[in-house]
Order: sequence, then C-alpha cells, then structure tokens
Amino acid sequence: MKTLIYIHGFNSSPQSEKARLTQEYFWTVVPDFDLEVACFPPQPSQAAEALCQRVDIIGRRHVAGFIGSSLGGYYSLYLHARYHLPAVLINPALRPYELLRDYLGTNENMYTGERYEVTEAHMSELKQLDVLDCVEQSQLYLLSQTGDEVLDYYQAASALNRAKCWITSGGDHAFQNYRDCLPSIARFFREQQ
Repeated sequence: MKTLIYIHGFNSSPQSEKARLTQEYFWTVVPDFDLEVACFPPQPSQAAEALCQRVDIIGRRHVAGFIGSSLGGYYSLYLHARYHLPAVLINPALRPYELLRDYLGTNENMYTGERYEVTEAHMSELKQLDVLDCVEQSQLYLLSQTGDEVLDYYQAASALNRAKCWITSGGDHAFQNYRDCLPSIARFFREQQ
C-alpha cells in the first residue's frame, strides 16, 4: 500500500477541517492508500527538511504523492519537483514569500496555541523553495475557488494551465464543499499509479 502525505497550510495543523476530512475519507472509503497528515515546524527551511525526511523514511517508491492546501500546496510543489511524484494543490499559494509578508512578526497557531516569529529570513527561505518552472503539470491537480479571499485563484489557474483542474465559482480560501472533491482526488492518484 502506498502513502499519500497531506500538507496543511500556514498557521494550520493536522487538526484542520480539511486535514480531518481527507483523513476520514481515505481511511474509510479508499483503503488502497495510507493517508498521513504531516506535522512540521513553521520555519520554511525546517518544514521542507522535515517533509523530505518523512518521504525518505517512508521511501520514495512507497509514496503515492502529496495533497497540499495553501502554503501546503507550495510545499507539495517543491516535493513534487524533488521526488517526481504527483500532487494535488488546494487553493495553493504560489508566491508565499510575497503573501506572508503581512504576517511578519509574532503569530499564534489557532490550533496549538504555539507562538512563533515570521521573519524576512523566512521569506528568503520560501523563495529558495520556488520550483514552479520545474514542475510536470500532467502530475498536478489544481483545485481552486474563485471566491478565495486570501489568494487570487487566477494566479494558480494561469500558471498551472496544463494541470488537471477543478475550479469552482465562489467559495473561499477554506474551499467550500471540499468533501465533494475527495472522490476526484482519490481517482487522480489511482490514475497516476
């Protein structure tokens, strides 16, 4: 059985609603994949290192791919390019080093209560993880909603215009009706095997 790795977004955690819905769906409906929800530190270089270590521990040939939400989508692109594995990107942040400047300073994780600093160094670390020019779009599945209040959906839709896409009108950054996408996500990974 191969493992899928779910990667949450900025200031989120494995307890987020999307993470829980994904885990529940794959555990109960799609027994041919083992779904693991990644836990990693808020610092970008440490997060990338922790995610790569997880893939290496599981073994690349035993990993089916990645499911990433927002900043997790950015990390999923990085892992996709590094390991040549498929990725599902949910309202992905393609330039988080620009987006997250609004969060410079002290932040608190709403799930864990952990307080941490976001610094200019983090923006540089994020920029070093930018692999958009190195992706194989046939191995990507983009899920976006036009009503995303955090990210401009068109940025991802135009940059990933050769990827498989599920773009819906309205919605928000949390991705309304995400549960409806889960069968399609499972099908995508089955087709990529």
